[in-house]
Amino acid sequence: MDFCTVTDIENFLQLTIHTDPVKNASALRAIKEATEAIKNWCHQVIERVTNEVITLDCKGGYRIFLPELPVISVTAVTENSVGLTATTDYKLAQYGVLYRVDDDWAVGVQNIVVVYTHGYAVLPDDLVGVCTRAAARAFQAGLRAAETAGVPGVQSLSLGDYSVSYGAAGDTTAEGVMGASAARMLLLSEKDALARYRYIAQ
Repeated sequence: MDFCTVTDIENFLQLTIHTDPVKNASALRAIKEATEAIKNWCHQVIERVTNEVITLDCKGGYRIFLPELPVISVTAVTENSVGLTATTDYKLAQYGVLYRVDDDWAVGVQNIVVVYTHGYAVLPDDLVGVCTRAAARAFQAGLRAAETAGVPGVQSLSLGDYSVSYGAAGDTTAEGVMGASAARMLLLSEKDALARYRYIAQ
C-alpha cells in the first residue's frame, strides 16, 4: 500500500499530474520512495497485515514486545511448540506487550511463535501528510533535474545567446548544489511527526 496518492500530490502542489503519463509515472515512483522511507525510518510496516506469523527469540521475563504496532489482535501463541491459551496463559496489553500469566516466558532462540494482526486499515492523516510532502519534493526534484538536463546547481537558463547560471559552486555540502539525488527524503520536522509510529527494539 502506498501512503499517499497522485491526487494528494496534485492537491498539495495545486497542479495537474495524472493527465501526463511521464509526470504521473514520476509521481508514482516518488510516492513509493517516500512510502518506503517512512517504513524504514519507523521500522514498521504500518499498513494492516492480517494473521502474520512471526517467530521470536526470548530472553525470559514476563513480557514480550511484539514488533509491529498497533496490535489489533493475537490469534495464537506457541511456546516451545506448545500452544498457549489466551487469558489463561497470556494476555495482550497496550502497545503490543504480550504478558505471560503467572509465569515467565521460556528462554530460547526462535522458540515463541505468534500469529497476530497489526497495522492501520485506514492510514492516519498526519502520516499521509508526511508522505505527500516527501513525495511532492521528490517529484519536484525530478522536474528540476529534467529542466536542467540533470546538471546540479543550475539556477537559471536563457534561450537567446544561450546562457546558464549556477549556485555557489564552492558550497559542495549544499544539497541543492549536489543535486536531487543528495536531498533528504524525510525532513527533521517530518521525522518528528512520525516519531509516534516509530518502533524501538526492546
